[in-house]
Amino acid sequence: MPRLSEAVALAAMTLLGATLPAVTTPRRPQGAASQRTLNLVGEIMDSRCAIDGTHDKMMGQNGTKNAKDCTLQCAKTGGSFVLIDPETKSVYQLDDQRKPEKFAGQRVRISGTYDEPSKTMHIESIESAE
Repeated sequence: MPRLSEAVALAAMTLLGATLPAVTTPRRPQGAASQRTLNLVGEIMDSRCAIDGTHDKMMGQNGTKNAKDCTLQCAKTGGSFVLIDPETKSVYQLDDQRKPEKFAGQRVRISGTYDEPSKTMHIESIESAE
């Protein structure tokens, strides 16, 4: 059984903790912490092939002969255009699905704002890196 002095000390700490304001850390605006500007180089691929990091499987299934045709075919049948960095195997969702279409299957350089929570790149510019 606790001694009287220990009980008084425990009660004092409990009372003190209940009456002090909570310590909070300053918050950054949500958009500032979760978005950053990136310049990326990679291949415009479709989201289906990006899972495997290659077009091999899908080209066999859909009868296409190259990365461009495979990417376009997969994008038409439910996939979306993504940027894949072949060195890091990172896949970036692209918010604009029109701009990357003409670069399907090609190596490109994309500049834009990356949104970490949604893992989506807002394309500001896209150009061939070949």
